[in-house]
Formats: sequence, C-alpha cells, structure tokens
Amino acid sequence: MLFTLGIYTLFTKQISNARRKEMFNKKEAEKKSEFYLNESMMNYETVKQFNNEDLEKNRYRGHLDELHNCAMTV
Repeated sequence: MLFTLGIYTLFTKQISNARRKEMFNKKEAEKKSEFYLNESMMNYETVKQFNNEDLEKNRYRGHLDELHNCAMTV
C-alpha cells in the first residue's frame, strides 16, 4: 500500500509541476500580448503619423500566435 501511495504521489507531483509550468508560460504570453496592445493603443497617433499600422499588426499577430501556441499545449 505504501509503495502504491508513493508512486501515486510522485506521479501527481510530476503532472502538477508540468501543468504549473504550462500555465505560467500561458500567463506570460497573455501579459506580453496585453501589454503590447495597450502600448500600441496609447501610441496610436505616433503609429498613424509614421504609417506603421502593418508593422504593429504583424507584431501583435506574433504575440497572439505565441499565446495561441501556449493555449494549445494546455
């Protein structure tokens, strides 16, 4: 019984640690994309003035793709 309990504990701990790491990565990607979106919105006039809408859109798309990849692993 102790052997089974020990194996179960180790298995559960490994799964929990892997899940915790995946959730941390997902939250980091989410924070990056939200920060970038807020920065882009705050600097809207500058982006419009220098005609960089496509650049900003591609950068944000990259952050969203990273977030999507993290969400697919969970």
